[in-house]
Amino acid sequence: MHIHCRRYLRLLQLAGCEVTLIEHAGAQSQPVPGVDQRKYPRRMRRLDGLLTTRALSFLHKRRLKPLLVSANADLCHVQWLDERVLDVSLAGGRPLIATAWGSDLNVPAQAAPNDRTRQRIGAALRALDLLIVDADDSATTANLLAGTRVPAATLPIGIDTKLFHPDFAKERAEWRQRWQIEPDALVFLSARQLGAVYRPGEIIAAFAGMPSAARERAYLIMRTFGHSVGTSLASLQQQTEALGIASRVRWVGSMPYEQQPGLFVAADFTVNFPHMDAFPVTFLESLACGVPVLTNRLKAYESNGALPYLMFASEDSISSLSATMAAALDNVEALRTQAAKGREHVVQNFDERVSAARLKEIYDEVLLRHSAGNR
Repeated sequence: MHIHCRRYLRLLQLAGCEVTLIEHAGAQSQPVPGVDQRKYPRRMRRLDGLLTTRALSFLHKRRLKPLLVSANADLCHVQWLDERVLDVSLAGGRPLIATAWGSDLNVPAQAAPNDRTRQRIGAALRALDLLIVDADDSATTANLLAGTRVPAATLPIGIDTKLFHPDFAKERAEWRQRWQIEPDALVFLSARQLGAVYRPGEIIAAFAGMPSAARERAYLIMRTFGHSVGTSLASLQQQTEALGIASRVRWVGSMPYEQQPGLFVAADFTVNFPHMDAFPVTFLESLACGVPVLTNRLKAYESNGALPYLMFASEDSISSLSATMAAALDNVEALRTQAAKGREHVVQNFDERVSAARLKEIYDEVLLRHSAGNR
């Protein structure tokens, strides 16, 4: 199960909701205590290029409707914005909410207006009673795709700030010993999953572009989990060899979610450099651990009051990111102070208990509007 889905299940349970989870047919998730888990009917995607979106959804309606009826839910909430929204809508799943994760809006927004996928996303957005986004910029993108105003609420996925905190001295030492990194070295962490959209090759190039004296007292940790679309671990490792920095780079794969705070605290900075994005939960996790965030500047990052707690590259280029990373090495204490203030902001506004309470409010508002509309 994707970590975002796991986090949402956690929010729903904290909000006191009874949950029926309907996963795609190929999912192999472990049982979740207190959650009724079922399978979504296979969508036969080979027909996508032959039939219209609405025709496809009607094909699935007869199989999906009995599932929705048996769940007897007060509302339906779809994670990741795609044609399943239309399926649920046509099968009578109301009121209908969806959470957009970022790429589900940003990628089709870059396509031509007559692109079939873009048109499907637009139709799905128009079918919603509410769209939940994690950045104001995503709501603007949704309106563009739908060709009309989509009812929206901004709610980043909350994190457990009792789990993500700075007090992991033991774990910091253990991680560094495992990686053969000196205790006094300064460490950059690229925390996003492995995919071309997050530009891992550019982060490696930026590290290599720092002055040699800076590189000699620093290391770069690259995460290797994820879908690897547009890139590969082998090509990135070859890049580090070609740039002569392989000995300063460490590679870290998947790990239990509960171990990730120790990984953040083992680093001194988090580096972020995607070419498009929503509002990343890694910002919240890093700041909650007191770890400064170095990033390029994207419109989505202006949301959620995060600007004062991020260190931005002056422009969206490898050379600018490299200069920002080098400058951070000489500004550690000030950046840690900035990140500590960022933790206060995260605890107050984005702890999972705060987010769960806000999600419950959103649900209650949608249910009230739906009830009034049916009178």
